[in-house]
Amino acid sequence: MSAVVNVEAEAELLGSLMAGHATVDQIADLVRSTDFSEPLHARMYETVIDQASKGKPVSPVAIKGFVEGDETLEKLGGNSYLARLTSAAYGLSSADNAKLIAELAQRRRMADGLRHAAASCEDLNLTTAEIVAEADAAISVKGSDLVHQPTGSECMDELFASYLDGNRGVTCGKIPALDKVLGPSKPKQIIIGAGRPGMGKTAVALSYGLGAAENGHGVLFVSLEMSSTELAARMAADLCFGRDECDAVPYPHIRDGDLTYKERQALNGARDFIGSLPFAVVDAGSLTTGRLNMLIRRHARRMEAAGHKLELVIVDYLQLLSPDTKGRSNYEAVSEVSKSLKAMAKDNGVAIFALAQLSREVERRPGARPQLSDLRDSGQIEQDADTVLFLVRDEYYLRKAEPAENDPKRFEWEQAMETAKGQIEFIVAKRRNGEEGIAHGQFHGFYQAVRG
Repeated sequence: MSAVVNVEAEAELLGSLMAGHATVDQIADLVRSTDFSEPLHARMYETVIDQASKGKPVSPVAIKGFVEGDETLEKLGGNSYLARLTSAAYGLSSADNAKLIAELAQRRRMADGLRHAAASCEDLNLTTAEIVAEADAAISVKGSDLVHQPTGSECMDELFASYLDGNRGVTCGKIPALDKVLGPSKPKQIIIGAGRPGMGKTAVALSYGLGAAENGHGVLFVSLEMSSTELAARMAADLCFGRDECDAVPYPHIRDGDLTYKERQALNGARDFIGSLPFAVVDAGSLTTGRLNMLIRRHARRMEAAGHKLELVIVDYLQLLSPDTKGRSNYEAVSEVSKSLKAMAKDNGVAIFALAQLSREVERRPGARPQLSDLRDSGQIEQDADTVLFLVRDEYYLRKAEPAENDPKRFEWEQAMETAKGQIEFIVAKRRNGEEGIAHGQFHGFYQAVRG
């Protein structure tokens, strides 16, 4: 018999349930019928759970009618087998047996997935990247499927314990206005930073992430749109701008490599500085949610080995992530990705700040004010998010609507431009554990830096 199959543990658990030695409600939270390796045991477990949910007895006599005539049961002795289950001596506790059964089932699924990935290596129609993603999805299993069910007093104890661990959540420091309206980004939360193209989403995310790292929070920046080299140019511009006004280096100079000797010195200083920060980058042209979960766990281990803790994962951007399940519509795919990100935040104990695109409906609206319904491709994003942050730069829209020099509206436009120049608006449209609000920061586009 395989090492990942334990029919005896399954039999003992069923016997405990039918004999009344275990509480059905408790066990139902620990193990599912699909976790049983023996089909007969799976059917019996389903019957026990179903009958108990209806308030009916689950003794062997009560269950007998539902499995009578089963071919496997008859081979094992029929009714006498049911009787033997309840009279067997029990080694592990019922809860321990349930956890063992669930753990073995998880391993069997992992093995099946890896075998399927290995077989896919023979299919030349599949790319290597697709096979790697399939293998990653197979081994990217949740650490636990157990349902946490504390009493009211235990909930309070957990709250008090959170005060002692000193983790108040992630704050940036570089953008105080955003910290104030957003609040600390807490473990297990998902924050959506949404806007139309040109609103400065990546600049905000980078400034926020670098500021968080400077505050001692471990940060993983997952870039699905820009290469690591492009990202490095933006990081360098932000860091040079923030460390010393005299050392500020324009982003175009860094991007194009057109640097003076002094600017090169400033970049070298920025490189040494970021090397001291708990800040890591993932540069991936395409990524599945299973692969991302693997990378989060890997970087969490690396940071822990270096004496840091991974607390914030930034994803640029959500709609470029792929679900593990193929053949989905855009709506279904984005919905699955959104739910997966929420599960990752909870399973890994990190805050996830995911950037997202908004639909074109925003620009058809007077003032280009975004709404929650503008979240592109899926309403699931709004549902899963603990916080939704909209980014708006009126300057961007005003530049696109610049009137001619002799236009009567030119003066009015110039006044509006003067007011909007260098401004970025942070609109918190949803905040599960706090109030919505609006704050304003400074967008220094020439240096790809956001401050506030």
